[in-house]
Amino acid sequence: MSLASQRELDSLKKFDAFLSFTHKDEALIEEFVDRLESGSHCFRLCFYLRDWLVGESIPLCISQSVNDSRRTIILMTNNFLKSTWGRLEFRIALHAIIQDRCKRLIVVLYPEVQSFDDLDSELRTYMVMNTYLRRDDHNFWNKLMYAMPHSKVRREPDGETIELSVLNGNA
Repeated sequence: MSLASQRELDSLKKFDAFLSFTHKDEALIEEFVDRLESGSHCFRLCFYLRDWLVGESIPLCISQSVNDSRRTIILMTNNFLKSTWGRLEFRIALHAIIQDRCKRLIVVLYPEVQSFDDLDSELRTYMVMNTYLRRDDHNFWNKLMYAMPHSKVRREPDGETIELSVLNGNA
């Protein structure tokens, strides 16, 4: 997919990233929200605690969140590996990559994860064949910012769309 096509596709997206995590790891998201939505970056995150409507089908919410986001950030902990919903979010994000033919998945691997044995073969193959970010990497936040969308689309209150250049996470 060409960069122009990807930008056109991205301009239709409501969020910069869907933050995928299990309810047992809710405490982890605060730092992501603080770092990514505040300061000069002002990325717009989607996550179930805030953005899903009560009473909606969970698989539908997952699918909409992935499709409405420029990236999917998976917080891969041992809890996530054991979570049925977590694995479904991973699978839907993986299928969106295949459908869009562009890299949209950012996996953040937490130090507690020693193996991918709890994943089925398709997801395990993805983890073996692709790069991911290690949460304990001293340069983690810089790498995550670099992996985020390099151009953002901001919608003004009057409906006008403005494309902002973001290079290496700096506005």
